Amino acid sequence: MPRITEFNEEKVLQNAMYVFWEKGYNGTSMQDLVDATGLNRSSIYNSFGSKSELYRITLSRYQRETGGIFQKALIKAKTPLEAIRLVFEGFLPEIVGDDKGKGCFVMNCKAEMGNQDRDIKEWLLDTQEQTLSTFQNLIREGQEQGIINKKQDCRSYAYFVFNAFQGFRMTGILIKDKKVLQQIIDNTLTVIT
Repeated sequence: MPRITEFNEEKVLQNAMYVFWEKGYNGTSMQDLVDATGLNRSSIYNSFGSKSELYRITLSRYQRETGGIFQKALIKAKTPLEAIRLVFEGFLPEIVGDDKGKGCFVMNCKAEMGNQDRDIKEWLLDTQEQTLSTFQNLIREGQEQGIINKKQDCRSYAYFVFNAFQGFRMTGILIKDKKVLQQIIDNTLTVIT
């Protein structure tokens, strides 16, 4: 009878995520995962199926964590425009505090794996659509309230804000100046108001 391996799954996933985040998918070896998680190879395979499945699980975990920033913004904001601002500003502490320049785990994945793995590409597209839909709904509501202009339709503006958000996250890898990052947010919002 095979021995059942017991471990703290949350801790294992956190450690695996940090390795993937630091080294990328292709730069992470199974030995790196063994070293980071404290599990042997067979336990990793038995528990998570494969390296790519473990990668997808850690991406989903990261997405849930950062999704909390979106939720806080939506709850706290009094207007749709304020919600968009609070989404951007909610990421400022993470960006400014990222002294290793790791950037956004999902953005890193998109750059490295977006065209290498069909399943990961589908996951990225689904995640992107969720974010686009959030921005689109906020913009539509803001247009209905007259606080966001109607020069473009809400979907077009959602793509603009989403693109600005990704650029903001990428810029933050190298630039930690909060004033510069705040100006990016302000300039982005100026276009839609």
